[in-house]
Amino acid sequence: QAPGTTFPRLLGQPSVLSASLHFIFASMPDKEKAAEYKAKGNTAFAAKDFEDAIQHFTAAIEHDNTDHVFFSNRSACYASLAEYDKALEDGSECVKLKPDWAKGYTRKGLAEYFLRKYDDAVDTYKAGLKLAPEDPTLKEGLQKATDAKYEVPGAGVGGGSGGGGGLFGNFDAASLATAAAKNPKIKEYMKDPNLMQQVTMMMQLGQSNPAMQQQMLMQAMQQDPRILEVIM
Repeated sequence: QAPGTTFPRLLGQPSVLSASLHFIFASMPDKEKAAEYKAKGNTAFAAKDFEDAIQHFTAAIEHDNTDHVFFSNRSACYASLAEYDKALEDGSECVKLKPDWAKGYTRKGLAEYFLRKYDDAVDTYKAGLKLAPEDPTLKEGLQKATDAKYEVPGAGVGGGSGGGGGLFGNFDAASLATAAAKNPKIKEYMKDPNLMQQVTMMMQLGQSNPAMQQQMLMQAMQQDPRILEVIM
């Protein structure tokens, strides 16, 4: 082989290089496309079309499997369909991807509770409360899991829902402040008084009339999609 011919020959054999480049680009998250599917999933969930929402969140994950929120939302969908094994799988992945995000522990804990893994649920809710000590969903979940663990009469699966079943959970002002501290976009949204007035109304409805909250949310998000982003 003549000197100086190796490098040109490698360039003339693009199969390995092309395959490597294709793998690299194919593995890169498409966050814009993923966000589109997430928005569709949120809309479907708000309409209680959980199976459709799962398809959209799955598509979002296929385009970007690094976003913990996609797994959190899909976990909520599976829980709403009582598919708790899958809900636990997604809740666990959410916590793995974002261990400092309290809501992930509500997803994981809820699935463990309904799978009657009460010891695990107690540990999960406690871990979440270390991050958000005043979170009402985590508090409620821990209480229910603890009661079930110690076989308090009426406790456990069949004796009431666990904490964190809805996509939004028991969203309150403390949760909003925590979200704003970790997400600059949410912090910017909070500067809009009209938006925050609507968000506050949604939070209050969630505590007093969940059915009305769903109906009002569907109407409000058509006018201002930011509402769903804040609550999510």
